[in-house]
Amino acid sequence: MDVDPKVKRKRNRRQRTVVYGSLLAMLWGFWVWQPWEFDFVPREMPHPNPKVDPASARLFSKGTRVLIVTAHPDDSEFYVGGTLSKLRDSGAVIRQVIVTEGDKAYYGPFTNVSENRRIRHQEALEAARAWRGQDLIFLGFSDGRLKAGDRLVQRLQVEIEKFKPEYVLSFDYDYPPRMSHGDHRQTGKAVALAMDKATGVRWYMRFSTIAPNFIVDISDYWDQKKELLKIHKSQFHGDRLVNVTNMVEDSAMIDGERIGVTYGEGFRAMAINP
Repeated sequence: MDVDPKVKRKRNRRQRTVVYGSLLAMLWGFWVWQPWEFDFVPREMPHPNPKVDPASARLFSKGTRVLIVTAHPDDSEFYVGGTLSKLRDSGAVIRQVIVTEGDKAYYGPFTNVSENRRIRHQEALEAARAWRGQDLIFLGFSDGRLKAGDRLVQRLQVEIEKFKPEYVLSFDYDYPPRMSHGDHRQTGKAVALAMDKATGVRWYMRFSTIAPNFIVDISDYWDQKKELLKIHKSQFHGDRLVNVTNMVEDSAMIDGERIGVTYGEGFRAMAINP
């Protein structure tokens, strides 16, 4: 029996609607699930954006207290490994706070979260020993689902008051790369909120920024930065290590070019209590 053409067309439209709707739902679900954020509308750059010297002679001097706050165990070496090595050699006292465990990192449904946590803790400790971090503190917040809520802000305020740093280093929430990890942005936002009640902090220096106003010359520390990246074997190994190292080198060369040196690490520095 022949099917009425009108009925057939309606059925086909319904089937297409179901298929396309399911596909859109899957794509939306994936976008919500994955931890990266993308600015569909590019952020306006600050204008003017003058260069700033965050009392760099003091920054790189013996006894200066520096707190670095990152989202994941490998962030410090990836973004500012050269600066940390330079701070170490200058005699600065460095403490790191890692907001999440870095235990999930979206490796797949069969990831052993407990083992991943253990390995990444060990890697972070080994890296911190290399740049002589005084202490390494894990706050234990959710990896990939971080929010700059009151609890996180309060925990950061406690750590700032306990350590009493002159300099705080963390992610730039206002001018991040157009595509960046959501945990990075939320960490930067939480640190910025925590700084509202900070006492004694002279400078807030934000890395992973598209609007740097201060560049640290790491030309003499590039090889050390590469060695620091290798410590995080669970993240960077084989071809991935090569690709990541090349990507980091490209970024370091761009920052270095801003001040006429081979390699640099860019920061957006803000005076808090100058």
